[in-house]
Amino acid sequence: MQIGRIPLREQVNNFEQNRNFMVNTMGENRTRELLKKAIFSLTIGSNDILNYVQPSIPFLGHHDKVTPTTFQDFLISNLTIQLKRLHELGARKLVIVGVGPLGCIPFIRAINLLPNGKCSGEVNALIQGYNEKLKELLNRLNQEMGPEAIFVFANSYDVFVSTIANYRQFGFENADEPCCGAYFPPFVCFKSGDANTSSSALCNDRSKYVFWDAYHPTEAANLIIAKQLVDGDESSSFPINIRKLYNYNSK
Repeated sequence: MQIGRIPLREQVNNFEQNRNFMVNTMGENRTRELLKKAIFSLTIGSNDILNYVQPSIPFLGHHDKVTPTTFQDFLISNLTIQLKRLHELGARKLVIVGVGPLGCIPFIRAINLLPNGKCSGEVNALIQGYNEKLKELLNRLNQEMGPEAIFVFANSYDVFVSTIANYRQFGFENADEPCCGAYFPPFVCFKSGDANTSSSALCNDRSKYVFWDAYHPTEAANLIIAKQLVDGDESSSFPINIRKLYNYNSK
């Protein structure tokens, strides 16, 4: 039994098994037609980058990190393999979400002792470099495999940066601290089981916070991001937004 996060290659393996089941149930042609209309969404890279940028744990040995460029290229190479596999298996409409501004999440700001309103420029520079390479990859795949297939880059980085910078305009009151969990390690997120006790580890109104915990946006923030990626212009989703992708007719 596998516990924890499932690597992308294993997720694609699982999809391949499901596809075989679909073929056995409804035939190859109907399976191809169904998959041609489906939207495949991939949001990947954040955990890899967090593991890369966080400091090593003392006394557990020191491992030299590869350069940021080598690390970015490694991520892009692995993703390329899996995107091509998905295409071979029948995926024709794909959304690949870029990595967001992890340098601004409470976890990264806390371990770097950054004050409110400040983000880690080093971490965000690493992410922006990766996102640029991701856009180049998707442009190349669109040239090679289009118009029968289309790969959409969802620019979550710029959308979320704008949300953080203009948080009050979106109805938020706090863009620094997490709603659930402490601002400093160990970032424990809990609520007291006693109905008569109010735990300070959980905010009273999550809709007023940009961050749910030390790592993730709240549902309210995610809705803003999603709306922009679905209906925004080319600065948010390229070459078309997700609503247009839904209506896209592949050959």
